[in-house]
Amino acid sequence: MKKSQHSLSRGEVLHQVAKSSPLSLKEIIKKAGYKYPTFYVHIKKADLPYETLARYGKALNHDFTNEFPEMADYILNDDRNLYNNQLSYDELLKDRDKWLSKYQEQTERYQRLSDKYNKLLEEKLGLKGE
Repeated sequence: MKKSQHSLSRGEVLHQVAKSSPLSLKEIIKKAGYKYPTFYVHIKKADLPYETLARYGKALNHDFTNEFPEMADYILNDDRNLYNNQLSYDELLKDRDKWLSKYQEQTERYQRLSDKYNKLLEEKLGLKGE
């Protein structure tokens, strides 16, 4: 006798889909962004969160809304492959430079704010800079 859709264990369904995938478990888990032991915790959960199931679905290229239509709101709608995003060396340098620039801007902003604060303290408390 087949279980009704409402009594399906999300973990069991994940396990069955993963077993039938041409990808190895190691690949699936890595693409989903989890550690190997975590997968075994996930497949034991009857009420596995839809967000987690959606991440595995993205990694497996499987639409779990077939088994759980109510999870449609939790599908990750990002067109990029978030779990296997490899940047070229030039892209990495560009990204590094972007964050370095942001860091430098914030450092300069902090220094200006610190200078204003110290000046205000001197004015209000009559303190001299040390």
